[in-house]
Amino acid sequence: MKYKCCNHILGSIDLSFSGFKYCNEVWEGPEYIHYSEENAFEKNEERRLKIIEEMKNGIIPIKCQQCPMLEEKEWKEFDGKIFKITVFNWAHCNASCFYCSVHSNFCETVKKSDEYDALPIIEKLSDEGRLTSDTFIAFMGGEPTMLEEFPQILKMLLDKNCRIEVLSNGIKYEPEISRMLQAENNNNICISLDCGCRESYKKIKRVDKYNEVLQTVKRYIDEAGDKSNRLRLKYIIFPNVNDNKKEIDNFFKVCQNLKVKTVSRAVNHQESKMNTTNKVIESSVIKSYEYFAKQAEKFGMTLMPEMWADAIVENKVYNCRQISLLTRIKATLKFLSGKNIK
Repeated sequence: MKYKCCNHILGSIDLSFSGFKYCNEVWEGPEYIHYSEENAFEKNEERRLKIIEEMKNGIIPIKCQQCPMLEEKEWKEFDGKIFKITVFNWAHCNASCFYCSVHSNFCETVKKSDEYDALPIIEKLSDEGRLTSDTFIAFMGGEPTMLEEFPQILKMLLDKNCRIEVLSNGIKYEPEISRMLQAENNNNICISLDCGCRESYKKIKRVDKYNEVLQTVKRYIDEAGDKSNRLRLKYIIFPNVNDNKKEIDNFFKVCQNLKVKTVSRAVNHQESKMNTTNKVIESSVIKSYEYFAKQAEKFGMTLMPEMWADAIVENKVYNCRQISLLTRIKATLKFLSGKNIK
């Protein structure tokens, strides 16, 4: 049947901030079913069926009406299969990054999520036959490896041959992640290092765990063997922090020493959610973004795209090119010297 809908309504589940939803954290989508509600999971699935029927009749949820994922085409009938699950652990983290938008509670011990346990939810989907080898599961922060149930969930998903991505700070080594990287599916892990030295790491992450992260990365790469390209080391660029040539050069030295094959770059992720064309991104951030790509090419590393970050830097979100010549000169000096220019 031809109607306006999207893949997320037809087969996605997000275990988000405080309730079930269908869309990722950037696009809000239909209202939450809060975890505290009785039979919340069942209510979420009943709501899914109701929304699909309404969309077939041309009734689009208000928060979906401007979504770029909305598409009018011949959609297959809903068969209950889940193509994507996103597991968020917003509650706890073993770092205290200054750029964190959710301000997870810092802790050094493993915790369960305060709001929900992901394991029984995923087990239920598995028992109902709703997970397939095409199902993609993404684990995000806080820090996924802090969840008590994380190794057990990962093991179950690997046994189901699902495709998995883990976004981690890399402080805590997890043996099941090594197994995940070695599996036949194109599983991957992205570790945000964001710098190339211990001192910068302490400023950004606000914990002294730089050496631990490097050890974790080395173990994953060594244990992944010929699949080590599935580990991606990420560099988020921040003005007046790491937006300079020296820090990026140090980052790539680390990558070479650890034999990292895949990297990615981004800008402050909070900026991606601002609805404005007047915000100015510093020229040094743009220069760093461009220089990072050149260095990845120089050292033969695969640069994975971050589409929303590209959109910001390419001036699709901000009016970032309207900067005075003097500001550009200062930014260039700062980028080259690695120092803040007054």
